[in-house]
Amino acid sequence: MSHTSGNRKLLARVRRMKGQVEALEKMLDGASDCGAVLQQIAAIRGAANAVSYTHLRAHETREDL
Repeated sequence: MSHTSGNRKLLARVRRMKGQVEALEKMLDGASDCGAVLQQIAAIRGAANAVSYTHLRAHETREDL
């Protein structure tokens, strides 16, 4: 079993990212302000970086999160 399997914090963060991506899709489908779209993309990027960092740190230390 993976050292990150069942990690509730990571799963919650990924689920929030899913909502952010869905919101971005709606923004791109509509006539949203360019700044708002870029802000949403930055938020998604930040969330993905956080998930990546958390997963990598757990892998390096081989700890359950």
